Amino acid sequence: MTESVSEYSHDHVILLLSTHDFENLPAWLSDNFNVIEGGTHAGGSSRNKLIIFADGTCIELLNWITEPKEFFDWASKSPGLIDFALTTPQTAQETHAAVTKRLESAGGDGDGDVDGDGDGGLGIRFKQPLFGGRKRKDGQQCEWYVTKPMVDNEAPNVPKPIDRYFPTGRLDTPFFCHDVTDRNLRVPSTDTSISTHPCGAKGIMSVDVVVPEPRIKSYMKLYSSVTGADAKVHGGFRYLPNTNVSFALSSPNEKAMEGVKDRIGIELHAPRDGEDEAWLKERGVGIREIRLYVPAAGEDEVDERPLDSEGIGASLVLVVQ
Repeated sequence: MTESVSEYSHDHVILLLSTHDFENLPAWLSDNFNVIEGGTHAGGSSRNKLIIFADGTCIELLNWITEPKEFFDWASKSPGLIDFALTTPQTAQETHAAVTKRLESAGGDGDGDVDGDGDGGLGIRFKQPLFGGRKRKDGQQCEWYVTKPMVDNEAPNVPKPIDRYFPTGRLDTPFFCHDVTDRNLRVPSTDTSISTHPCGAKGIMSVDVVVPEPRIKSYMKLYSSVTGADAKVHGGFRYLPNTNVSFALSSPNEKAMEGVKDRIGIELHAPRDGEDEAWLKERGVGIREIRLYVPAAGEDEVDERPLDSEGIGASLVLVVQ
């Protein structure tokens, strides 16, 4: 069963950086955000820095130190947005059971056109939650579960050919992250010295995901099952009907996102222009853009601006409202 607004919310977005950019943050990051040190992951081959938002979400800046010994699903990705995570009010185990039930539900949408199970015939199930943790610099231990998708590339509606639509591997479905210890240990959003940013961003408003136009219907079913939210169709682009779909989510801290609480979610769409087409060809199906909420200074101030005119920074957009 799905709802008009899911209980689920954004947790964090993964932004992979080159070693040079990780050690010398580009201006579009350093001028806009308060970036804090994260640490080295347990496997020793990767490290991170964090951008913590007042809404309880964050951007994880990831960098490889050596050849990857963990996070193998990210190992072949080039710098830029590569993945994103959701979280829920339930436990990792309860969420896994609920999502699996929806993914395995009978297909069909009442029009006689059966497109596979609740995963839209895209071959998506989730692995059992995997326990993780780290010790903070202050000695406190934070612990969590990560629940990653597993894929079947032989499923009937997977975009083919695989090397065209997934040139560096499949990351077309978000994963889940659930805190075991207090969330504020992992994401210290209540510390305003950490979660206040020069650009004024309060949190993640939406994540855009680009998919091939012929598979919109399949991805609508998949994302509805993953989020527990009904798909809301907004129309299309040019001659393409029903190719712009959203899934409404909640927020870890709705007070911080009061100005856009009805716009928090995931936007799923077919390529809108040449830039989207190029993105799909180079990076494959998956996360295309994130939009960050900035409260407007006055009633007439409404603006949308990317952090940079080109490159990685162009895929992060400030929404002033």
